[in-house]
Amino acid sequence: MSFSRFLAVCTTYCTFSTLVLAEFDNTLAFSVVPEAGYIDNFLYLSNNEPGTRFYSLSSDVSLTSKSQQSAFNFDANIATHLFDKFEDDNHTNFTIIPKYQFKFSQNQRLHVSALWLKNYIYRGTGLSLGQAEALSKGDEQEILGASIGYEYGTFESQGRVNFGLNYQESEFTTRRADTNRLDTEILHIKSSFDYLLSGKTYLAFDLDYKIIDYPNDPLISRDSIAGLIGVKWYTTVISELNFLVGYQNLTFEDNRLSDDSAFKWRVDYTWRPSDFTTLHIVSNRKFDETYRLISSYRLAQTYQIDVMHDFTEHLSVFFAVGINNDEFISPLGSKDEDYLFTTLELDYAYNDRLSFQLSYDYKTLDANYGNIDFAYNKLGISLKLDL
Repeated sequence: MSFSRFLAVCTTYCTFSTLVLAEFDNTLAFSVVPEAGYIDNFLYLSNNEPGTRFYSLSSDVSLTSKSQQSAFNFDANIATHLFDKFEDDNHTNFTIIPKYQFKFSQNQRLHVSALWLKNYIYRGTGLSLGQAEALSKGDEQEILGASIGYEYGTFESQGRVNFGLNYQESEFTTRRADTNRLDTEILHIKSSFDYLLSGKTYLAFDLDYKIIDYPNDPLISRDSIAGLIGVKWYTTVISELNFLVGYQNLTFEDNRLSDDSAFKWRVDYTWRPSDFTTLHIVSNRKFDETYRLISSYRLAQTYQIDVMHDFTEHLSVFFAVGINNDEFISPLGSKDEDYLFTTLELDYAYNDRLSFQLSYDYKTLDANYGNIDFAYNKLGISLKLDL
């Protein structure tokens, strides 16, 4: 992983923003969130499920500097997780995201961002699905990325154009003898065009092109192209809809693997029946990168419904339920994994700076191979302090 690339990008952002910092309105936000709770199936096993108490401490910092024409944001999160019975799995994750936006005019915007992420993959999930007891700790993944984009048009325009160029490097830093084949370098070119039909209804076109390179396993290096067409509907503040359907094609550089294609969609619907309730429905289907050592790629389908309701000014509830279907495809065939997950959160805001949250998470896996099915429960209580 090339840290020097990330450092160079961040230095460019900071240098450029410093030139205009004197003209900016600056705000700094900092929060701390301690949490404690219990997990009943820490290793994601199908039987003899071990449980453990857990403790975590996370902090977020956000720096925002704005002027009439530009804005600079620096967001960072760090979280440490500790477990009573599985000390080898204690870990710290972090995410750093600097962003810069410049308005050439009311209709033209340029935005640049970077990403540095370190993530822990728990035993019994991801690469180690069904193999948790064979490992002493989980896997760690590091991602570096940078993006630049250009937008032309507003909600009042007859047409809107978006263009984006993203680059990302990803690698697992543990078990390198096995995981080095999953190192990826991705160049992603995105473009979209929205044409106003009437009112706030747009005819939408999206075109994406990806070059996915596996330096240590060139057999599965490939190109991906996808096109979508549909509507974007923003008739009132009560209802918003994005509905696009299309086609995606994979072309492998090595002719020993067969090219593939699939129907693709993206749906995003928000409904606000009152000032206190919001319903959000999302679904998509797409080819994606694999996170299995024995597969070449995967076809992923997701469906999720979120509901948020404010009982009072201080008390609110959030509920989410979703289904993920992953089809992992290799030269030897395909394997299906169906995941069901639910989340329930009860939030109480004591004042503007202090809030409490009680959360419950439930996950299940139903696979068409092996003895890897599991059920997972997690209960936690946390406190958030905004400084």
